[in-house]
Amino acid sequence: MLFSTIGQIYVFLWMVGAGVLIGLLYALSAAVRRLLCAGFWLSLLIDAITGLGTGLILFLALVTGNYGQLRLYELLGACAGVLLFTTGIRLPAQQVLSHICRGFRRIFDRIIHSRPIKVIFR
Repeated sequence: MLFSTIGQIYVFLWMVGAGVLIGLLYALSAAVRRLLCAGFWLSLLIDAITGLGTGLILFLALVTGNYGQLRLYELLGACAGVLLFTTGIRLPAQQVLSHICRGFRRIFDRIIHSRPIKVIFR
């Protein structure tokens, strides 16, 4: 095996991890957009922040994984990571997070409808 191909699997797996992180960032931005009922300008701002975050994650993964060298298998690894997140992890994670959000909403409703809060904010 050539010396230059020994570490390629580690770089590929590193980029798969970066792709999963990019998929998570996209899912979080979609959740924030949905939560805030974002209009055109807020959606544009969230998309710009997501794009900058995606570029930063990709850049940092390239620099730390392969010393800034861009190879096709690295980009394929990042794409595989995004696909792995969107097809495998996203739906179960979304269901767990929705249950957690419902629990927080119930707690928040109990606090809002409690007598001391009603007396204070009459």
